[in-house]
Amino acid sequence: MNTEMRVRRPKEKKRSEGALIVLIIAIFTLIAVAFGIWMIARNFNPAQPVVDEELPIADTLTDTDNDGNTVVVPVEKDLYVRREGVYNFLLVGYDKAAGLTDVNMIAQFDVNTGKVSIVQLPRDTYARYNENGRYKKINGAFGYFKRDLGELANYFEETLCIKIDFYASIDLAAFRNIVDIIGGVPMYVPRDMEYDDPEQDLYINLKEGFQTLNGEQAEQFVRFRKGYIQADIGRTNAQKIFMTAFVKQFKAKVGVSTLTQIGGQMLKYAKTNMTLNDFVYFAKAALSIDLDSMSMLTIPGQNIREHKTSGTWYYVLSHDATLEIVNEYLNVYGKDITPEMFDSKLSLTNPEAEYMVEIYNSPADVDVYNGGSVDENGIYIPPTKS
Repeated sequence: MNTEMRVRRPKEKKRSEGALIVLIIAIFTLIAVAFGIWMIARNFNPAQPVVDEELPIADTLTDTDNDGNTVVVPVEKDLYVRREGVYNFLLVGYDKAAGLTDVNMIAQFDVNTGKVSIVQLPRDTYARYNENGRYKKINGAFGYFKRDLGELANYFEETLCIKIDFYASIDLAAFRNIVDIIGGVPMYVPRDMEYDDPEQDLYINLKEGFQTLNGEQAEQFVRFRKGYIQADIGRTNAQKIFMTAFVKQFKAKVGVSTLTQIGGQMLKYAKTNMTLNDFVYFAKAALSIDLDSMSMLTIPGQNIREHKTSGTWYYVLSHDATLEIVNEYLNVYGKDITPEMFDSKLSLTNPEAEYMVEIYNSPADVDVYNGGSVDENGIYIPPTKS
């Protein structure tokens, strides 16, 4: 696998949301660990979660033989046995007003080794998920399924031929409110930050100097990227500054009352199929996460116009490169998913559009971001993808 970091340049407004969701996931993980330690200290011993083991695909697939005839190929499901202690999670960050998902992430957690992999599907990913057979962007699937996370999870299972055991959706309002609950984040803003983007209702106006950022200001800080001397590296360093300050404030303010309020925010703004037992089980297991082996990836593909030279921009993924990611980072079974099993209904390309099929069938580099960084205070900062 080619793991050389290759930076793509999508439109600016489509990058800030991804960085913010990464931070939210890191924050919620921190909260989960704190909650887990609190429950464990009270001798709450969670049971291992019960998950479905069946391969998410039909018993038979259709294929074409050398003469062009359609043939039925049986799937040897009995050969696919789940690996013990390996779980997949669908994490969705969405715009409540529009019903669109800014980020769709599938994370795998191996509680035996502490390994975590997070795979992001770009919001513009070309996909067919509706009854009339039309292809649209993947960020509309959540709304199409009437914001039913179970249905969205089923779609990803059948399309990518993976298991999704647990799912959660997060409204970005939770980020702002949690910052406010802990009394804001005292920190030094390293420079004046000014930026306006009416299209995504983003207005940033922060002044250099030491101050306590409230929830709205904290969102402005982590989303700001314009004018950094080192571009994305500068933004990553800024996020590290924020995460360090946030963790310090969180440790100072955490308590039964704070956790109760934060729990209320999670109940209000985060939806999940996880039970309390599941939550505590994974919070306890998160204490053994191997940070050096954490990986973040974006599904490989290419941007193209809907009609090749005109129309809406879409992101068409590469079949082989995506399958490689599925087998290495998202497969819960001891046997590889085959090319015939992956996207068996061709939901991720339009067979009638030759230029789409060409991208779909072409090879692509796989971008892997391994590990994050640990600052001088021992605070882990997750890797970010531009």
